[in-house]
Amino acid sequence: MLTFLGVRITQGIYQFFVEQKEYRQLDLASIFKQKEVLVPVLPIPESPRAKNFEWRYHGRTYALEATLYDSFYRFYRDLPTGVPLMGESEQDRAWWTKLNALFLRPVEGDATVSDIARALGELGERNGLNENQRIELVAAFVQSIPYDQGKTDRREAGLDGVDEKTTYPYEVLYDQTGVCQDKSYLAYRLLQELGIGASIFLFPDPRDNHMAVGVRCPPEYANYDSGYCFLETTGMGNKIGIIPSLVSASRVATARIEIGDVLHDQSENQYQALGRVEILNEVAGKEYTGIIDTVKTRDRLSRLREDIYTYKRELEERRVMIAGEEKELAQYDVRVAKLKKEERIEEYNALVKPYNRLAKELKRHAEEYNDLVEKTNKAISRYNQESELFYE
Repeated sequence: MLTFLGVRITQGIYQFFVEQKEYRQLDLASIFKQKEVLVPVLPIPESPRAKNFEWRYHGRTYALEATLYDSFYRFYRDLPTGVPLMGESEQDRAWWTKLNALFLRPVEGDATVSDIARALGELGERNGLNENQRIELVAAFVQSIPYDQGKTDRREAGLDGVDEKTTYPYEVLYDQTGVCQDKSYLAYRLLQELGIGASIFLFPDPRDNHMAVGVRCPPEYANYDSGYCFLETTGMGNKIGIIPSLVSASRVATARIEIGDVLHDQSENQYQALGRVEILNEVAGKEYTGIIDTVKTRDRLSRLREDIYTYKRELEERRVMIAGEEKELAQYDVRVAKLKKEERIEEYNALVKPYNRLAKELKRHAEEYNDLVEKTNKAISRYNQESELFYE
């Protein structure tokens, strides 16, 4: 039996406050079957810990200190949070919406996330940031929290067994680490506290296994025709409104694809595009309009990147042509050397003209190739410098 401590009505839904020891004995299926919303009671705040955060936004370093409590951390750590890793038929939109709600619902008495959201807003105001920039400051704050690569590696190696531990926003702040789902929940809550419209972007395909946040923005700039702009939380520099690619090796997502020089570019094999998306847990709020300027810069970088790939295709074509000419010239060398050795003067003289013509063509093509290499590397350098400033 659940220990009944109180009841309140919110939007027509009964919320029953229960002792944590009773609540944590339930699994997710049991919680989802409840008609009322079960809310565990937060313990007394004990053993305070100072948590320091430092991150960069638009070339400046920002810092924030928050006091968290061991007792609160243990409370969240012991709540039922197992997310089945194996494919199950009940993991549909409704299932994920309910699961997300467990992590996105504020717990009575814990104002940590709202306090941090307010502190971030005030920090932005003191530094002269407008509302769009303050939203970007929140995004940069969450992105700066280190990605939990160990958790991802354990999951992919099957070391988490049947379930994976998903962490609450409080745990992410306390541990100062998390994977895409953990950090997305934190970003969503911070935006919600600041009155910004938000949603969860879920990519259920096992090849993606990814989650991000949607930020309310003008419909004509929204991603996936959703009314929301994509916010990636796993790594620094991901701009709101730019859909990233997954880095195949680490599963961290990035919108900034750095191009290597013409001889060592491996980028096409390093990144994986995201697939089908579900838009879940939408909450009303203000729009983010910074996407308008972001799109202008993104498009300029995209055009520059396309120019670079065009140069590289041309370089490859020229490389193949030059290789063929070098092979043909080498064959001429063998024939000319043989005729000279055998003193077959007439035949030797007959080959001199086409030999010289081919050698001249090869030299010209090699010079053009080297000029294009230089032109391409200059474009690459420009692209990398501009994208570094843009994604900082």
